[in-house]
Amino acid sequence: MSARGSNNCESRSRFCTTNRRQARLSRGRRRRGSALSEAGPALFLLLMFAIFPVIDVIYFGVSYYSVVTLNDLQLREASKSAKSLAISPKGEVIYGMPTRWSASALGGLARLSGPPVTTVDYKLSEVAVYVSVTTKVSIEPLLKIPFLVKVPGLGAPIEINVARMKLLENSNDIFR
Repeated sequence: MSARGSNNCESRSRFCTTNRRQARLSRGRRRRGSALSEAGPALFLLLMFAIFPVIDVIYFGVSYYSVVTLNDLQLREASKSAKSLAISPKGEVIYGMPTRWSASALGGLARLSGPPVTTVDYKLSEVAVYVSVTTKVSIEPLLKIPFLVKVPGLGAPIEINVARMKLLENSNDIFR
């Protein structure tokens, strides 16, 4: 039986090795070609649903830090100044500082939908007077992802409210 198989292959030895070699090469080409054809959609999915959202999340972290810095500066100024100056719409706390912050490099990092809205509130306790400053902003995403249009932070603006409270340095300033 082995002699018969070898005779059969010997008579076609040239064809047997050629057929096997061609079959092996054609299978290898198909595998490599399919991997190349899957690279485009895989790259698209990786960019749209992994890399761009991560870049947006990092951007919102930086923007949030920027807004917290603005709120901290406003709170510091409100705790030092008189109540009439702090709650004035054209005063330093509500108008002046957000305007200068928007023109600075730190404020320029946050792409705002509109100007920051600030409210100043005073709270009396038995022992001390506290000032509270709330800053509201709407930040546009850095990279808008077209498939996630209504998701805040990825395709739609995200609202950030920062509120902090501090002890008033001179409690007599509340009456001025």
